[in-house]
Amino acid sequence: MLDKSKPSPQPPAGKPSAPAQQTNIPDTFEALEQAGRSGGILGRMGAAFQDVLHTNRGPGRTRDAVEEAGENPAVTADDLAIRRARNVKLQRMVVPEGVIIEGNMTSGSETEIAGKIDGDVTVDGRLYLAPSALISGNVRATSCRVDGLVEGKVECSQDLELGRTGRLSADALGGKEVTLAGQVFGNISTGGVARLMASGKLTGNIRARRIVIEEGAVFNGSCTMRAPAQRTEKQPESPGS
Repeated sequence: MLDKSKPSPQPPAGKPSAPAQQTNIPDTFEALEQAGRSGGILGRMGAAFQDVLHTNRGPGRTRDAVEEAGENPAVTADDLAIRRARNVKLQRMVVPEGVIIEGNMTSGSETEIAGKIDGDVTVDGRLYLAPSALISGNVRATSCRVDGLVEGKVECSQDLELGRTGRLSADALGGKEVTLAGQVFGNISTGGVARLMASGKLTGNIRARRIVIEEGAVFNGSCTMRAPAQRTEKQPESPGS
């Protein structure tokens, strides 16, 4: 028989007794999340993850170009590129000397090109082509100064300026004014003033509202001046005519 008068054995010295069973441990995800947010590195990590998750889930997320083009097949790649370039709001785009781009290039801000573009260039703003620039395709811009070589057609809605080192191998169009101080092999057309500077050489025709040719310029072609449109009123017929 067990002697109840003897005391129960005690744990050895230096070893703590087993902890009492805890009854307040959270057993749900919400409770664990709430307990973690109150402190601890795991809580902070969970809070950061939830913030990023909710932020990326918002309606202001940038749409993918492929997704947008699939919804609207009429949208071209150039339209998407110009739209994305406008959203980025770059202050200036620069293509340095020695860089070669094989394909078309589109920019929605002021652009400077000193390298080579093996394709068309479209700029929604001012374009500057450095003396080392070489464009094999067509160029379209709001305004442009060319000190390099362009093998394709150049179209500017405002002003087109060709520097002394500039060379155009096709037709050129300027909405308001065209100034030529370099060499052009093509026709020039503008709704404003066409200026052929003393250092300029033009092999082609000029069509403009006003034409200014400085002494020393070389011009082989014909000129067509478009006078301002004049309103003509029909005279009333005299009686008995």
